[in-house]
Amino acid sequence: MGYSISDKSCFDWIIAITPIIISLGVAYIAYSQYKINRYKFRLELYNRRFTVYENSLSFVEDYYSKEKENHSKIKQEFIHSYRESMFLFGEDSDVYKILTELKDTLCFLNDFDNNYSDNDHNKDVYNKLCEIKDQKRIPILILKDLEQALISWLDFKKVQI
Repeated sequence: MGYSISDKSCFDWIIAITPIIISLGVAYIAYSQYKINRYKFRLELYNRRFTVYENSLSFVEDYYSKEKENHSKIKQEFIHSYRESMFLFGEDSDVYKILTELKDTLCFLNDFDNNYSDNDHNKDVYNKLCEIKDQKRIPILILKDLEQALISWLDFKKVQI
């Protein structure tokens, strides 16, 4: 037989080490997949949160725009983002509270401008609505507060999970 003791010993070592090398390779691949999936999740979370900001910005821009041809679509996208923000940021977050103020303010202002632009209405109702309108904050200022509140949520390196 052509095997010596050293050949058998070398062969035994190869048989013993091969599963360990394969296990290390599988562990490395699993860890790499974990990191890739974590970054992918963070990117998706970032994109969804940024979409909330984009839809808020569009809603504010639409209010100040003279052309209102896409108003219902923009409003619908904002409302969808607003509802989604409850899950993305939490109901207790400053972002959600500011978005609620933005929604309430812009919906009121749009309805007021569409329905009470002339003075042909009940004077008392019109005056009360004007008082409410005067108490509302300017949408641009609300948007600035939203941008400040979103800074920590949209820092990609520190995306909160």
